[in-house]
Amino acid sequence: MSAEFKNEVFSSYNPNPVRLCDSCGEKPALVRTMLDSLSGRTVRMFKCKCGQQTWADNKE
Repeated sequence: MSAEFKNEVFSSYNPNPVRLCDSCGEKPALVRTMLDSLSGRTVRMFKCKCGQQTWADNKE
């Protein structure tokens, strides 16, 4: 086997990326996950150390 071809990871996939806080730039912590049974979407609520609260839902 040639040394040219290595098994290297050259990309990554993060299905639910967490955006940085708009106020302080830190990564907020996940505090709650809820399922919207009508649409089938998962809603995730985040809270940062600075007190900023945000939410995100999957688009599937």
